[in-house]
Amino acid sequence: MTQADRFRKLAALTKGSHNNDPPSYHAAFYLLSHDPEVCAAACRYISVDGISFTGLQRAIRDFDDRTRQVVDIAYNLFSWNSPCKVTPFDISRLGYPYMELVCNACYIAAGEFRVVIEPDKAEITLDNSHYKENKRIYHQFEQMGRTVAANMAQD
Repeated sequence: MTQADRFRKLAALTKGSHNNDPPSYHAAFYLLSHDPEVCAAACRYISVDGISFTGLQRAIRDFDDRTRQVVDIAYNLFSWNSPCKVTPFDISRLGYPYMELVCNACYIAAGEFRVVIEPDKAEITLDNSHYKENKRIYHQFEQMGRTVAANMAQD
């Protein structure tokens, strides 16, 4: 089973299309679907009511530190205000592929990346077009600010 299959499975447990779930669900599903064992544990704690991270965290207490940290981050991205013990320093030490997964999940939760799973493909891709558009607009404003500053300096 691929990560895309596991993502679909987790999304199906909410009894809705994963396209209708908010980005916080997508971020959590993205992180929880990476590891088959975490996904299997998560399946027991996902329902139409959401994700019971308290139960999931108890279920994975014997997993390695990195895995528990990734689940803690998924919890925080999902609920927005759950206490998260993982610090930026901890994230910087997660290494590949966990650090990349966490960074992508942050973009997903913010609505900058969108999880895309093509029906005939078994892989997850991330659509970053919203992020690229925001970046383009930011650079335009930055350029306008430099132009205004240069014109004011000439006066």
